[in-house]
Amino acid sequence: LVEMSKEFHESLLDFDINDDTMLQHMSDYEHRMDDLTHEIFVQLGENFITPFDREDISHLASGLDDIAYFMYASAKYIYLYKAPLDPAYTEFTLLIYKSCLEIQIALKNLNDFKDPKAVKESCIKINSFENIADDVLSQAIVKLFETNDAIKIMKVKSVLEYLETVTDKAEDVANTIDSILIKYA
Repeated sequence: LVEMSKEFHESLLDFDINDDTMLQHMSDYEHRMDDLTHEIFVQLGENFITPFDREDISHLASGLDDIAYFMYASAKYIYLYKAPLDPAYTEFTLLIYKSCLEIQIALKNLNDFKDPKAVKESCIKINSFENIADDVLSQAIVKLFETNDAIKIMKVKSVLEYLETVTDKAEDVANTIDSILIKYA
């Protein structure tokens, strides 16, 4: 997810609607995440001893997969709609990238419950990024509605909502991690 979100953000900084390389890469990342999620579910069915509750692992894996799916969906609709890029897109992708970095930090520190304080701090940052994303969405929609192009409004609003959903999914993962931390601390 860190690699995917970083590439997504960097690709939008230098975006070319006629070059679908970024979309292909997002699709590849999403498929790899699907494969990893499937493998986790297979392993959950085959192993008797897990680092923490199977349901929590399943919920965490599904949440991570959702982040990848909505990132890919956002990229897909940016290309399909061929609408001009809204400046809020890169604000969102930066927040998504930062959220994925914090998820990575939280998961590393959750391993063997080495540093519960660091896990909690990462979860708080992810929640903060999601709150910022809510504000970015509100401001972008207000600005978007100042235009008179109804088709553009529909296209851009749809992409903005997909991007904001990615931050919602990151917050869901943070909440799952928080829940695991509470159970095992």
